[in-house]
Amino acid sequence: MLKTYRKWIFAQHLTGDGLGLGQFALRELPMPEPVAGQALARIKLINIHSNTRMRMARGMTKVGETDPTNYACAEILKSRDPAFREGDIIACQAGWQDYQIVSSDGGPMGGYGAPSELVRALNGTNSPWCYVFRPAMVKMWPPDVLMEMFGTSGMTAYFGLRECGPLMPRDAVAVGGATGSVGAIAAQLARIAGCRVVGFAGGEDRCAWAREMLRIRDCLDYRAPDLQERLAAAFPDGIDVFSDGVGGALTELVVGAMNRHGRLFSFGAAAAFYAPAWAEPAATAVSMRRIFGISESVEAVLEARNIKSEAWTVNDFYHDRLRAEDDLSRHLLSGALKPISTVVDGIENLPAAIVGLYTAPRAGKLQVRFEPTPGG
Repeated sequence: MLKTYRKWIFAQHLTGDGLGLGQFALRELPMPEPVAGQALARIKLINIHSNTRMRMARGMTKVGETDPTNYACAEILKSRDPAFREGDIIACQAGWQDYQIVSSDGGPMGGYGAPSELVRALNGTNSPWCYVFRPAMVKMWPPDVLMEMFGTSGMTAYFGLRECGPLMPRDAVAVGGATGSVGAIAAQLARIAGCRVVGFAGGEDRCAWAREMLRIRDCLDYRAPDLQERLAAAFPDGIDVFSDGVGGALTELVVGAMNRHGRLFSFGAAAAFYAPAWAEPAATAVSMRRIFGISESVEAVLEARNIKSEAWTVNDFYHDRLRAEDDLSRHLLSGALKPISTVVDGIENLPAAIVGLYTAPRAGKLQVRFEPTPGG
């Protein structure tokens, strides 16, 4: 057993809206020893949140500390917690570090609410994000697929479309952020359901990637000056379902093309997270619907056209997580569904990966793998 572990911390405040390598510093710390009710986990891979920069800019991640809210895949090395056994592969929240103490008594980080009684019973922990993967899942799928397809991205797409469904082959489905972590999965699931799927992405090269890799009908460049005309041509009979992880102007435009009795699923705010400059935080609390781009004008359209709309975080449905894992596994095994993520190897490359999240195009979920690849 190693005597120390590595942890990246947020070293200095952002200058303006920019994020650079100078914001990070690596620390080497004594390896913690679990006490009663705790376990020591080795972090195998973490997902990088799209809101990482926002958390740093607004002080939610403190200078001198790590961000403890990353969704991670880890292996239990030592356990004094009856919920975990040595060798278990778990999902948990983790900092930018390669070893961590976990506990089934610990609640969720980042302001998330406590799990429902059903989720607590299923997970065996007090956090919706902390649980042991079934051995069959670990045998079938590597950590990058476990944390993308069976983590928040795949589950958000699965439950979002289910709650907006049932999807019917006659449905015309628009997918905002089709090259993103949730959008790429939502587009494929809608296509598997037999729907006519059109995505949105930034730039014709990314649109071409979406058409080929996701096997959807079309993808529109949301930066195009004639986007409204292209939208009308792509949806001559209107839009029945809109899966939206973008917000902002795109949401306003697409909702305006939705049919009466349509369905809107809002799950993110990429337009705000990836903006070159931050808007000042609201003086009063803002609802999740507003954060996700459902403005007052959008609300008016939804009401006038009787459009069902959903805006939530995925843990609301984690009591049904095992069924989702089974359904998504079946699609993966058949080849109808492709896992899509961008994996950066090495904890030493974590700062560059986070900085690159906002400067370089990528497909799917951005992940950092801390352990070597098999045979590496």
